[in-house]
Amino acid sequence: MTDTPAPAEPYVCPHCEETHAHEHVDSRAVVLAHRRRLAVVSAARGVLVLLAVVGVLLWLPATAGLALVASGVLAWALATAAGLLVASLDLARQGGQGQAAGAGSRRLVTVSVLTGAALTPVAALLVALAGRALVDGTGPGAAAMVATAAGTGWLTASAAADVVRALRLRSLLGAESRAGEVARAAAVRTRDRADEWTQLATVVVTAAVVALWVGLCHQLPAVVVVLVPLHVALVALSRRLVSDRTRTR
Repeated sequence: MTDTPAPAEPYVCPHCEETHAHEHVDSRAVVLAHRRRLAVVSAARGVLVLLAVVGVLLWLPATAGLALVASGVLAWALATAAGLLVASLDLARQGGQGQAAGAGSRRLVTVSVLTGAALTPVAALLVALAGRALVDGTGPGAAAMVATAAGTGWLTASAAADVVRALRLRSLLGAESRAGEVARAAAVRTRDRADEWTQLATVVVTAAVVALWVGLCHQLPAVVVVLVPLHVALVALSRRLVSDRTRTR
């Protein structure tokens, strides 16, 4: 006579008491980590901007340095606002063609980014011309001063916009509302694709590129003719690389 094996204990998830095997995600921990990451990256942006502004003021006279930083901020605002305006007009024109909401949103972002990219070297040229009036000389030293200050202004503006966005999202993630629930669900769903540090690196690299364009335009204004298509190509390539990397995750 053989012993009959005792029936196995049914599986019960210790988190949600479901009886089928599955991967459990601690949603609360994911959301808390996301909020903490948003705060840390925002603080890092603030520190970078502060260090950059202090460096400019130590290198240039205060009046010229602040004026050039402000010109960099205005250049970012000009390129961004013009990109949004053109994209909004394009979306309104396409609206009557029955375009899907997702496709319309992607088109809005693409047109806005590429229009801003086309205008960025033009804005850099304007800043460079202003720099000629604020900083004596047109040699490499003067160009470096103007470029650094302008790049700092661009960094300040773009970092400030990102900080506002991040803090709004952080607040929304903690809100007891339908919008808060949607934001928390999105944070859990995209937990493996968090890219706040990548966005910070992108902002810094973009500011450095703008500084380079300002320096080149300071020495040779006509180079803007080459920089416009070059900058658009660089932005389009970077967006393609980011999109491909996101799809492979």
